[in-house]
Amino acid sequence: ITPLNFVYEDGWIYWHGAVAGERFHCLQQDARAVFAAVLIPLYIPSYFAAEDNATAATSTFKSVIVRGRVSSFIDPDEKCQVLNKLMAKYQPEGRYRKITPHDPFYAKILPATGVYGLRVEEMVGKFKFAQNKSVEDRKKIINRLKERGEAMDLIVAEEIEKTLRDIKS
Repeated sequence: ITPLNFVYEDGWIYWHGAVAGERFHCLQQDARAVFAAVLIPLYIPSYFAAEDNATAATSTFKSVIVRGRVSSFIDPDEKCQVLNKLMAKYQPEGRYRKITPHDPFYAKILPATGVYGLRVEEMVGKFKFAQNKSVEDRKKIINRLKERGEAMDLIVAEEIEKTLRDIKS
C-alpha cells in the first residue's frame, strides 16, 4: 500500500513513480493491483444528534476500491501525456513548462521517471452521509451543521439532505 498522486481518465488511473523500489518490483512480478481512495470530509460530533450519547458521533465518507492490471508506459509521448494530465490536475493554474519528449529541459528526467496506468476492471464505491441515522437525527445534524456554517459543514449538510430526498422518492 503506497499513497500516491493520481489522475483518473477513461477507465484508467495514472501515476508516476520510480523505476526501482518495492512497488516497481512488485509490479514486475504481478501486474494485478488494487487502488483505494477515501474522502472523509467531516467528523460529526455526538451532540449534533444526541446531547448525552457519545455513540452518536460519526464521520461522513466517500470511498472507492478499484481492481485491475497495471501497465508501464515506455513511449516518451505517452509518458508526457500522462505527466501533463497529472500537472493539469495538481497545478491547474499552470505556470510550468509543458512536458515534451523533445525538450532538452526534461531530457534526463523523462527516462528516469516511471509512468504507470491501472486499467480498471472492477470498481466498487461506498458512501456514508448519516443514512444510517433516523430521519429525525439527520434533520438535527443538518440544522447543527448549517448553524455552525463552515464551508464543509454546508457541503455535508447538502449531502445528508440528499439522503432524505432519496427516502421521499
